Amino acid sequence: MNKPINFLTGILAGLAPLAIAGIFGVLIYNELQNPAGIFIGVLLGLLAIWLGVQIFQKVQRVGIFDFMSIVVSSPDLDNLRPTADSKTRQLSPEKLASLVHNDQHVCRGGTFKVFGDWHGRPYGNFLEIWQVDYDNRQKRMVISFSKNTRVIIDEPGHILESPTVLKILSAKAVRLEFRHKNEHAPVERSYFKNYEVSGNSLKTETNIDWTDQKMDAAIGQDALIIFS
Repeated sequence: MNKPINFLTGILAGLAPLAIAGIFGVLIYNELQNPAGIFIGVLLGLLAIWLGVQIFQKVQRVGIFDFMSIVVSSPDLDNLRPTADSKTRQLSPEKLASLVHNDQHVCRGGTFKVFGDWHGRPYGNFLEIWQVDYDNRQKRMVISFSKNTRVIIDEPGHILESPTVLKILSAKAVRLEFRHKNEHAPVERSYFKNYEVSGNSLKTETNIDWTDQKMDAAIGQDALIIFS
């Protein structure tokens, strides 16, 4: 059911830039009414087609709801301190590790993404949090999940936890390690995804070999977010 919805909404979302470019192109041509106006209109149309294709492909990968959440999200809200009566609490890396060690964490696991890049199918790959360790000297956190999966986070920033969401807002680097088998490799193999912040960009690397789908990671997204 999700694929037809994503296909239809992807087409509609992808057509939006073309419609906007068409309006501006007509206005510019009516104002100039010369070859320069035609050139600008054609250029706007080509840029709109390219952007529309990118939007369509993004919706097919992550779904329309996740795509819209990226568009309208406001990272500044994450920096607000939770109120006294809120179910969300702000934690340090040491505190989160301690809570998990004492079985007092309220977010028990879920599906997650790293810098906006989903691990597995969006909202469809539930993993339990088994252990969290933090090395204060190296400023490195290791979250161990079920299904032979773990996430290694260098210099984790603010952490927000509620019964339904666990967020690590920023990090210098994140490494996802997991085991997987597929039709091309029936025996489980070890795979990884690396995400490293470099200035205002994000460098990614992976040894995944069963798909050529690119990693949907972006510098403005949470370093790690788990939806239970």
